[in-house]
Amino acid sequence: MVGVISGLSFSERVLALAFTVSALLLALAHLSERVLGLVPCILCLDQREAHWAALGVAAAGLIAARAFRSRLGAAAAVGAAALVYAVSSGLAFYHTGVEFEFWPGPALCSGGGAVGPLSIDDISAALDGPVDAPACDDVQWSFLGVSMAGYNLLISAGLFALTLGAAFAETRRVREGRMNGSQS
Repeated sequence: MVGVISGLSFSERVLALAFTVSALLLALAHLSERVLGLVPCILCLDQREAHWAALGVAAAGLIAARAFRSRLGAAAAVGAAALVYAVSSGLAFYHTGVEFEFWPGPALCSGGGAVGPLSIDDISAALDGPVDAPACDDVQWSFLGVSMAGYNLLISAGLFALTLGAAFAETRRVREGRMNGSQS
């Protein structure tokens, strides 16, 4: 395992870390739902979508960087990951603000109770009625006064800074290589 990691460029290591962290966040979110019984609100599900996108971008970036051996491609991949994490940070920031009642959540976040086993009649009735999910300002779990959305904000912002820094560093390496006459 160490041999594999040591063979990666800085950008590839950052992409591998981003992939791993997003995968862990998604696993924890799904475990909290399945094991702890925490029902995600609409904004929680939106934040999960951002991490699914980050997984795809990081995986595609790793594959492309390995296949084409292009520093410019690696810079583009970590730059794309930075954009995804910027969106993830924004979603988490918005959700955290809703939880602290700094601003109202979207109309779909009004809540409606927990979701349990459904029959065909329940599904049919649900399609005609409001969404049955908890309110977005209802904090179901927190640790040290920070909710899951708050932790997602901190982690996503950190990943945004890391991937953006890697994109700038890789772009600088490409420029320096071109100035010195080597191709990337």
